[in-house]
Amino acid sequence: MKHSLRLRLLFSFMLVILVTLAGVLFGVSMVFKDQVLSTRQQELINKGTELSRAVAVLEKSGNFNGINEYINQMDDLLNARIWIINKDRQLVAMSTPGMHYGMQMPMMQSHMGMGRSAMMQPFGRQLPGRQLAAVFNGKIWTGTYEHPYYGEKMLMVAIPVKSGDQIKEAVVLQTPVRSINQFLQRIYLYIGGTGLIALVLALLVVSRLTRHVVEPLKEMQKTAEAMAQGNYSTFVPVKNRDEIGRLGLALNSLAQDLAKYIAELEKTDKLRRDFVANVSHELRTPLTVIHGYNEALLDGTVDNPGLAEKYHLLIRSETERLERLIHDLLDLSRLQSAAAMNDQEKIPLEQVAASVVAMLKQQAGEKQINLSAHTAPAIPPIYGNGDRLTQLLLIILDNALKYTPADGSITVNTLRDGDRVILQVTDTGAGIPAEDLPLIWERFYKVDKSHSRTNKGTGLGLAIARQIVDLHHAQAKVESQAGQGTTFTFTFPVASPE
Repeated sequence: MKHSLRLRLLFSFMLVILVTLAGVLFGVSMVFKDQVLSTRQQELINKGTELSRAVAVLEKSGNFNGINEYINQMDDLLNARIWIINKDRQLVAMSTPGMHYGMQMPMMQSHMGMGRSAMMQPFGRQLPGRQLAAVFNGKIWTGTYEHPYYGEKMLMVAIPVKSGDQIKEAVVLQTPVRSINQFLQRIYLYIGGTGLIALVLALLVVSRLTRHVVEPLKEMQKTAEAMAQGNYSTFVPVKNRDEIGRLGLALNSLAQDLAKYIAELEKTDKLRRDFVANVSHELRTPLTVIHGYNEALLDGTVDNPGLAEKYHLLIRSETERLERLIHDLLDLSRLQSAAAMNDQEKIPLEQVAASVVAMLKQQAGEKQINLSAHTAPAIPPIYGNGDRLTQLLLIILDNALKYTPADGSITVNTLRDGDRVILQVTDTGAGIPAEDLPLIWERFYKVDKSHSRTNKGTGLGLAIARQIVDLHHAQAKVESQAGQGTTFTFTFPVASPE
């Protein structure tokens, strides 16, 4: 389980998601915190500026009670403690609703309705002096300050109150940083909750994604293990056409190719074993005959001159049979070599057909068989080896002459079909049974097994013919019915113009 690809992918994805989410949350929180502080600070500056103008107007009119009422209203509106101090940092006025917000305030009389002189208290001296000095020079000061009066950290904004060209007082707005932090904490909780939901959703998505990736890989693993055991019939179910799907298709294609290759190897091995067995049989039979007749002649058991001559003729016949067999085996071996088709040129196939027919005309006449060649007009040449094409036609016509009875006919036609040249040999002989048709190209296969010792054939003729056809990139087709004759059709590609 610890080596599971899915778990490793899941942990990797989750680590990336967690780091990314933590980074985003941290960045958002920092930006948001700065934005909240900046916004709150700007709000206090804007309202404090309005407040300083209002205080200047009210003082000019001598409405000190109006100042107290106004700063209390602004206190409620802004949730900020408001002080008015003079240049000596003496408290001129302060808002009192602050105690409704949980502030720890000392015992003091409400200054609502008090005269200006009665309000001169030393509370303003608890404020930062150097920064306030800048305010009385006409500047606005903002910052945070550990307030000794309220006992906590405050965000402070101090704004000068201008009376003509003079600055005698300053408005100080103070709001607890704690309230801002509480607001930020609520935001952080919201962001954290959202992040947790996003994390759960990401887990579900990543889990599904890893399953989508890993499950096909598991199927491929099973298929590969089956292939390693020699089972090439197991295939990967391919549902998608992505990279993994294409990998599955490639593995399936490999399994098919291996199955085909193994089948070809098994077929080749069987052919090799059969070939060796057939060659051994074909060699052993004439050698046995030769050995037997030769022993009879040598040990003197044959004293009849006529019988001795007969034995000599049989020995010569079997020797010639061995020569033909060895010649055909060597010829078949040469056809399977890379140099089999070295001497190629443009060949007029109709001339090859006419030449071979003329060559066998006398033999056909002796058997009272009508052998003829017919050629369609304008037959283009093919690219090949003239000697091998002659050999091909000789093999087919030799078989036709063997199995066509007297008064029968053998016709050789040369035709054109588009960019192909067709050579067709039709006889009226005994025909080939349907069950034998797929096997006639095999080595040592003989349709007429009852006469296999008397027809002088080696059983390699059609195998050689098929090899010649393949070397010329042609196709071969056989049509036959027992008792009605046979038609061999060979289709060659036309030679390309130079």
